[in-house]
This record gives sequence, C-alpha cells and structure tokens, in this order.
Amino acid sequence: MTNPEFLPPRPELPDGMAEAEPPPDPPSIAVWVPFAVMGIVFIAIGTFSAAVLGLAHAMDPSIKFDDPPDSLTIVLTLVQDAALVLAAVLTFKIVFGRVRAADLGLRRVTRWGYALKMMAALYAAFWVVALVLELIFGTPPKQELVTELEKQSSFAILAGYAVLTCFVAPICEEIFFRGFVFTTFARRLGPGWGAVLAGGIFGLIHAPNPLLGLIALGVLGVALCLLYWTTQSIIPCMALHALNNSISFGATKSLDAWMFLALVIGSVGLVVAVATAVSSRPAVTA
Repeated sequence: MTNPEFLPPRPELPDGMAEAEPPPDPPSIAVWVPFAVMGIVFIAIGTFSAAVLGLAHAMDPSIKFDDPPDSLTIVLTLVQDAALVLAAVLTFKIVFGRVRAADLGLRRVTRWGYALKMMAALYAAFWVVALVLELIFGTPPKQELVTELEKQSSFAILAGYAVLTCFVAPICEEIFFRGFVFTTFARRLGPGWGAVLAGGIFGLIHAPNPLLGLIALGVLGVALCLLYWTTQSIIPCMALHALNNSISFGATKSLDAWMFLALVIGSVGLVVAVATAVSSRPAVTA
C-alpha cells in the first residue's frame, strides 16, 4: 500500500544489475482537492457556528452574531481546528486506503541539532521579512485577536485563548496545512511552488486581519513548509508555530518575565511531547 509521505531517492543499482520493471505510479491527490476540502470544512463550520450562535441568541438576546462571547469563540475555534484535522485524515484515508501518523508528517525527530538550526534560520528570515515590510509600509494595524486579548482580563478566558493559540493551533494547523495541504502541493508542484502556495493559503485563512499581517503570516507559512521539507517532520513546525504564538501572546499581555518564559517553554515543550508521543518512525533528515 502506498502512502503520501516524502520518500528518499532510490539508491543506485550495483554494476551489472539490471533495473527491475518500475512500479506503477502511486496514487496522489489532485491540486484542487485541498481547496475543495477547505471549502467544505469552512462551510460546514460556518453553518454549525451560525446554528450555535442562533441558539445562544434565542436563549440570551444580548448575545450578538458579530460579537459572540469569548468563551463561545474559543469553543467554536476548537471545533474548527478539530474539523481540519479530521478532514485531512479522511482525505488521506479515502485516497490511500489508510492513514498513519507518518503520512501526515508526524515522524520522530532524531537529529534535533539540525532541526533547531533550521528553525532558527527560517524564523530569523521570517522576522527580517516582517521588519522590511514594516519599514516599507509602516506598522500594520493590530490583528483582531490581539485587540481582543488586550482588553480581556478574565483569567479563565485568557487561559482558554492561551491553550487555543499556543497548543491546539500549532498542532492542528500544522497537521492540516503542512501535513496535508503542503504534502499534496509538493508532490504535484515541487517543494518550492508547494511552499509558496500552501504558505499563501495559510496567510489568507487568517482573514479578516490587516493585509500586512496576512502577508507576514503567509511568509511564516512558507518558512514552516520549508522546515517540514528539510526535516521531513512537522514536529519542528509545531514547535516553531508554538514558539511564535506564545511570544505573540506573552507580548500582547505584557506578561512578567517568568510568566513569559514559562508560557514559551511550556507551550513548546508540551506540543513537542504530545506530537512525539503520537508520531511514528523517525524522520529522514539531510
């Protein structure tokens, strides 16, 4: 049974040995499929969210459709993230007949030194691009989530947002956008164009937000795709995603140094631990 994971090149045959009949091309996913899957997921989640908000409004008329309570926003976002992972798993299951953790990029990293160097280089490149964009176009308006976090004082709500943005999102979004979307594009278009397309989509799905913010997130998405391609595992991508989100969260709330450090180390460490626990065989690294 074939699978969608990245494979190393075939080794050279010894002299004098005839090459065997090549196997048939493995099944692959068409480029349009991720777009269709995203459309189905977002329509389904939009319909579900409207129904939930409608019921909530019927029970409490003060609840508005365009400004739901933070607790409800957190729950609906959790449902959306879970739906993305489920959609990726079901798509691979339908096309390939089965799906393993490794098929979605969940492979244990054996060379963390190499992975950490790639993470540092790509994250530094992301910040250079972000700073250049800011110098050219000025400081972008704050993202909607940042504005919401700044005015939020409830510990329970802030804890919910922290879990959502620093733990759940890095795991679920990396499985979907790197493990599924980028894998599909890379197999069809190559890693370069696959990274650009998947990264662009990653930026756009964070709308509505300021355009410069979407561009910066698109650049981060490209960097995460390249990190996956070079390490052959999405676990470093999850770690870098958690690092970026926890830094943003801590800076937004102006956390004390010890709380800031605890959030960053805790979120990155927990994401890596959980992802490694459910992953399969070690990744292939260059």
